[in-house]
Amino acid sequence: MSQPVDDQSSLIGRRRALARRERNASWLERRDQVMNAAAEAFQAKGFQAVSMSDIAARLGSDRASVYYYFASKQEIFLALVEQAVRANVEQIEAVAATGEPATVRLRRVIESLAESYERHYPYLHLYIQEDMRQLSESSDEKHLRELGDRYDDAIMRIALDGVESGEFRPGVDPHMLRFAVLGALNWTHRWYRPGGRLSGAEIGRAFSDLFLNGAAAQSSY
Repeated sequence: MSQPVDDQSSLIGRRRALARRERNASWLERRDQVMNAAAEAFQAKGFQAVSMSDIAARLGSDRASVYYYFASKQEIFLALVEQAVRANVEQIEAVAATGEPATVRLRRVIESLAESYERHYPYLHLYIQEDMRQLSESSDEKHLRELGDRYDDAIMRIALDGVESGEFRPGVDPHMLRFAVLGALNWTHRWYRPGGRLSGAEIGRAFSDLFLNGAAAQSSY
């Protein structure tokens, strides 16, 4: 006779907790495989439409195997993006805190983020394309939002410094500059694919050139 669903869930939960404490090499390798299968599913269907069964199907396994590593699809999603997001935030905050000219800092930020999107593809694009307000208010999601706020604040610091120092032309609204930079970079989730015409580094250089030098020829002014 099979166990009741609640008993089965409790058993899987206990096994998952034990495996996380041990974290042996084979468990870590299989956990990465689960995450990769989930990333493919999220990229193809979006967070809301994906089920644990979809992830299991891409993994070539059953749902119980997925639940052995993660309690929910939301937990997988957060695991996919948290490490990459944290690394980006720490990097941009370090750049913003230097004594370099604002134009140099802004260029470094734009290029590093574009490179990061390529390096962490598709995890960061998953984070951008999903409306985080659709997710429940757990401490993990709040933590990701806090990281996002820190990123916005660092961009804003650079924009304000550029206006105050005169590096950016008079009349530039630092808020609009921040929105424009983040909007352009974040929109890459709609069209960027690894192995395309431009690498992440080349996309970053192209964007930074457009933001800092403009697109119009000097003779057209």
